[in-house]
Amino acid sequence: MFKGTRWKSVIRSCAGNVHRELKISLARPASPEKWVFIVGCYNSGTTLLRQVLASHSLISALPEEGQYLTDQLPSDHELGLSRMWVEREDLYRLNETSEGPDIQRLKKEWGSRLDRSKPIFLDQTPANSARTRWLQRHFAPAYFIAVVRNGYAVAEGIRRKAQPVHRRNGWPIEMAARQWRRSNEILLNESKSLDRILWVTYEQLCEEPHRVLNEVAQFLGIDIAKELDLTSAWSVHERSQAIQNLNADSLRRLTSDDIKAINDECVQMLQHFNYPVLDPSRLSASDANSKE
Repeated sequence: MFKGTRWKSVIRSCAGNVHRELKISLARPASPEKWVFIVGCYNSGTTLLRQVLASHSLISALPEEGQYLTDQLPSDHELGLSRMWVEREDLYRLNETSEGPDIQRLKKEWGSRLDRSKPIFLDQTPANSARTRWLQRHFAPAYFIAVVRNGYAVAEGIRRKAQPVHRRNGWPIEMAARQWRRSNEILLNESKSLDRILWVTYEQLCEEPHRVLNEVAQFLGIDIAKELDLTSAWSVHERSQAIQNLNADSLRRLTSDDIKAINDECVQMLQHFNYPVLDPSRLSASDANSKE
């Protein structure tokens, strides 16, 4: 009678959903002293910064990107938009007047994965770059740390690491470059409406970690230097190593055609952040690895 049916899996799924809803219904919405959101384009060092800050005794960080721990925000992987939310910007953009996500449910879902004994809650979701004003309204007081990295290295990383389900060969380099440009374009524009935002660069974080983390500490009103061992190995995307600038590795993987495509898409944004614009005919990893 039950052959050819999926009763077991359906019942298992229903039981899991009931348990989840019961847990959420009994939970209190998270209400820390401070909400901290690390934003920026994919492959810009946001995960590294989250790992470092999460080791602080006053900070509780979500174990992964907040978009994966709630049913209230779109998940790039589920939408087939791995590291490429700007291709459906309409699904991600939120501002102060936007409706849709259930704020209390979201705070309960996130709160169940955070240590409520700590005063600062931290999330690192690149797609939050599209909804900083919305987050500021509903997660007060909100602090934003925007991380920027050389656009050439970011575009290469997105192309290499993303796994879009509907593109056999992954994202072309021009789409990866557009993701970098548009992410930063939106952040720059929205930052004018944010009460608390700190800009840091991946390059400076890697080369002067003590200085950058002290700036972050001052921004958040905590003491960082006495607690963090910056010689530790940090686990970022299946790789465990000490803080170091990996731009040169990415640049070596780019061809002259790649450089030209990135320039066509990003030259103004590269100049805005003082990154050297490369000549496709004279590619030099050392040039692209620095800032003016």
